[in-house]
Amino acid sequence: MPEPLVLFVPLYGGGGTGEFVRAVSLAQALARRAPRTRIEFLLPGGPGTRHDVPFPHLIHDGPPQTKGEFDRATLARLRPDLAIFDSGCRTATLRCCRRLGIRSAYVSDRAGTRRKAFRLDWLPLLDAHWHQRELLTAPAFTLTQRLLARFGRARRLAFDLCGSEEGADWNALPEPWRQRLQRPFVLFAPGGGGYRVEGRPVGEIFLHAAEALHAACGVECLTLTGALTPETAAQARHTLARPTLPQPLYLALLRRAQLVITNGGQGLHQALAAGAVCVCAPLGGDDQPGRIAVYARRGWILAAPPRAEDLCRTALELLHNAAARAALRARVGALSLVNGIPLMVDEIERLLHSGGSPR
Repeated sequence: MPEPLVLFVPLYGGGGTGEFVRAVSLAQALARRAPRTRIEFLLPGGPGTRHDVPFPHLIHDGPPQTKGEFDRATLARLRPDLAIFDSGCRTATLRCCRRLGIRSAYVSDRAGTRRKAFRLDWLPLLDAHWHQRELLTAPAFTLTQRLLARFGRARRLAFDLCGSEEGADWNALPEPWRQRLQRPFVLFAPGGGGYRVEGRPVGEIFLHAAEALHAACGVECLTLTGALTPETAAQARHTLARPTLPQPLYLALLRRAQLVITNGGQGLHQALAAGAVCVCAPLGGDDQPGRIAVYARRGWILAAPPRAEDLCRTALELLHNAAARAALRARVGALSLVNGIPLMVDEIERLLHSGGSPR
């Protein structure tokens, strides 16, 4: 039996990298579960995009209006057994998959991207729809969407986060950091680093907050810079380049940190699943302010404006208030979050081995 080919097609840009990280995490988990599976990526080009994927990949470098044609030509040439689209796809591309006998799965994580999977022209085309919930306080699908799903063919999953600490290796940390993180530390995790607040890169804002916090109380501070963080910030004493850090180790750092300073993107769910005490600031993406506000009202996180002085002040107050930290940790610990990675890997294997043509 020939080795199956799975093609990942994440859509991202404008400073956000959540879709990229989720697709890579899923591909790595699939490679561990089914090492004979061939895995390739089809990535967007242009500014604000990451391409440091550890799998064979192609990059679309043309204008945005040619992306659909590029995707369809690649599908026709590679003929994968399964194409996994994350956060966006053109209807013509799904029709191309159906015509070529390629199974298709779609991953969504916002109301807008979720809505696409219930379009009348998509319902008969998708084989699978996997939704990462935008808000832990809201249903995964609306009543209307649950009714529409009856007219489609897709099997649907809903979950809260993507990631696993399996295989976390502390030896992957540079030696100086292995020594420094033996002591209590505060983790600054601004995400991919492509966003700007009032013209300043978020990596620089978080780094300056880390430096101010260390100067104020002497606590060890680790700032994980993203692939899009300016080099001047990425080389500072309190920083470690996150792209070189395996995700299992990053998740283990979330669990071990005394305090986590992060953004309000989907990665916040990873921090909550790790039981982290979090201070959160909106750093880009229209989903972040609302998520932070809802979770702050529930008492799961503390909210702060995205300025270095505000992040430092809020963190310092929390470090000096053990009772407040304990209360936050207790409320977060009572959450029961679902990790989508093993669920999606199970579904990938089902799609690859279910037999027959999707046409």
